Amino acid sequence: MPYITGWGSAQQASQGTASHMASGISGGDHALRRDPILLWLLLLAIVLRAAFVLHHARGGWHLQYDAGYYLTLAQHLKHGVYSLFHPLDIPDTTRMPGYPWSIHLLGCSVPAVLAVQVLLSAAKVLLVHRLAQAIGLARQGALLAAALMAVEPVDIVLTGSLLTEACFTTALLAGTLLLVRPGHPWSAVLGAAVCFGAAAWCRANGLLLSLTAAGIVGVVLHMELRKAAAFCVAVLLLLAPWVLRNKAETGRLVLSDSGAVAAAHFHLQEVLAAAGDPRAEGYKQELYERATRTNWEDRSAAAAYFNGLRDDLRHTFMAHPLAWSGVQLRTAAGIFLAPGRGHIAGFFGGGAAARVITAIAFLLTGLLVLALASWVWRARQLPPVLVVVLLLAGAVLFSGGISTTDARFKAPAMPMLLVGAAWAVEQARTLLRQRSTTTN
Repeated sequence: MPYITGWGSAQQASQGTASHMASGISGGDHALRRDPILLWLLLLAIVLRAAFVLHHARGGWHLQYDAGYYLTLAQHLKHGVYSLFHPLDIPDTTRMPGYPWSIHLLGCSVPAVLAVQVLLSAAKVLLVHRLAQAIGLARQGALLAAALMAVEPVDIVLTGSLLTEACFTTALLAGTLLLVRPGHPWSAVLGAAVCFGAAAWCRANGLLLSLTAAGIVGVVLHMELRKAAAFCVAVLLLLAPWVLRNKAETGRLVLSDSGAVAAAHFHLQEVLAAAGDPRAEGYKQELYERATRTNWEDRSAAAAYFNGLRDDLRHTFMAHPLAWSGVQLRTAAGIFLAPGRGHIAGFFGGGAAARVITAIAFLLTGLLVLALASWVWRARQLPPVLVVVLLLAGAVLFSGGISTTDARFKAPAMPMLLVGAAWAVEQARTLLRQRSTTTN
């Protein structure tokens, strides 16, 4: 199997991402000089994330499930293959290559990867601060959003784990910040495309979110059609090398099979059960038997398996669209409310530290629930940029709804939700001041 086709283009895109993300927070240095509190929040974010990495190291690296898969893919890249099963060389199409490639470039060193993730994740404090300013928040509101981002427990845990969230979320947030720039200058539009493209190289739903973001910004912020089209085309061109690689290796013109696999294993049985379909009871067993019967070294047999999943999804959606939508919305709501207890307990057990961290996670979830009520109540007063941010956060949650209820799927939306929460807090403070003035 040839070394990942077209990766040179992706590597250039990755380098471009760094420069455009730097551009997206170029005002961060000025903000840090103007407001030392922001500098302290940035340092706090770094310290908390670095402390968790040290805690993780002391307990031994947790490399089960996805973390182990990413590391294995990275280790096999040195053999010139992108497969979990070297030397069988069964092409992997369920995980995008951006994150494993990054691990490979860092010598497959877990501490080095996590150190980079600490810096990437801490940068979200600056990005959130800038985004809060973009929606019109004053100094205190913008600093509140940055502070909430600095201490967000699930973000800290995921940053210190061998998972895609730190890279994906930072790229997504930087792209969003560039995409809402007033006037949508070409440099910002193309920079946003690079950031969204980089996010999609890490997780396939980045493509769906890119197209969704273009539509939202086009409608809400009236971005010119030619700029929205250029943004979408640029993202597609950045992903084209991987699509062509999959075509050459599997005979199928697909970006990834991750969505089909997640939906079939976590979503479909619930939909069938909700619709009262008799296939619900035995569907999981049927999937297991299909996988067992498949000769994964045979490209056509593997293709038939994934095509079969897509057929199941398409037929189920066509037969039960209301049940499908209801289950997906319910799961998305569960993701919105998930505090991340499982992730916290996995690293801290049930001790005092776990209880304190979990309490913080619950407080943030409660704040989001109150903020949601404020967004609905004051829907007509929402700043247009905040409307974009909240709709994109909703798209993140909704896309996670084809899987299972897990705070991990809320992580990419969390910075945007926290900006919205800071706006809600500022609105509440304004209302209280007005009532106090009226009373006096």
